[in-house]
Amino acid sequence: MPEQIHDDEPDVSEPVVRALLAAELPQWAESPIEYLDTSGTDNAMWRVRLQGAGGGQPSGRDWQPDVVVRLPRRPGAAAGVLHETSILRQLSNSALGALVGTPRLVHVGDPSDAFPHHWSVLEWLDGIDAWTARDRQEIGGEDLAEAVAAVGATDVEGVRPRSPGDRGGPLGPVLEALEAWLDGPEWNAADLIDVAAVRRLAAEAWEVVDEPVASGFVHGDLIPGNLLVDDAGHLSAIIDWGGAGTGDLAQDLAPAWAVLSTTEREVFRNALEVDDATWIRARAFELEHAVGGILYYVPKKHPLGDVMSRTLERILTAD
Repeated sequence: MPEQIHDDEPDVSEPVVRALLAAELPQWAESPIEYLDTSGTDNAMWRVRLQGAGGGQPSGRDWQPDVVVRLPRRPGAAAGVLHETSILRQLSNSALGALVGTPRLVHVGDPSDAFPHHWSVLEWLDGIDAWTARDRQEIGGEDLAEAVAAVGATDVEGVRPRSPGDRGGPLGPVLEALEAWLDGPEWNAADLIDVAAVRRLAAEAWEVVDEPVASGFVHGDLIPGNLLVDDAGHLSAIIDWGGAGTGDLAQDLAPAWAVLSTTEREVFRNALEVDDATWIRARAFELEHAVGGILYYVPKKHPLGDVMSRTLERILTAD
């Protein structure tokens, strides 16, 4: 069963999921369901095992892929459900969707007495997330570079532009947000991270604040939990598009530190032909992301704190 992560999150337990299915998808209300314990924090996800349309083992045209019920845990995630579903519909018919798997939308649920927000049902995608697979399979730099380039080249209508202070928006406000993490007495930053080392990299980033920026469509959160790999270690799918929008394409270079080893990071950068200023902006975006993730999630003992701790270590020790 899911444990509460945030102070303001609604009930996302099994009885809620079953009530929602009974009200809107009654054909699945009695199906076996399984909570997916992942490093994600914005949505609670439940796998619904459909097997055959009438129960039993899959066979012929009665077979249906399993689905995932996603319930937003935070107001910001809830506000983005309809935005994400619009994006998913467009991605399914895009060149990106032909290159790498993206979730297929099955159903959009309405707010109700059982759950106060919109929610979604997505078709199950096979694969294991890159964090779970970190000791067994490593995604290659060329693999990721091809996918990141395809994301940036995708034309999606109706997406939100990055605002000042958002990663992928203007760099200056992001660096100010980073300083707020370091300075805020409620975060005790000095107890959890090397503040001096973080500030040294932030100072380098201030030097490129006024450099030209290439903008386009960005996923916005290409961390290990949102990248699925197959048995051979190849990237098979990109999930969680709730934070996608238009902004600085440097934001989607985050896997350089969040996912890749030193060797594959260099392959990734060379494949995308990233210049120095863009690389520094990308590093700064992920630096703010990692610091905030550590300060917020490590005290909660949530796995995302471990993800962000590894990311920060790689940022601070990279050449």
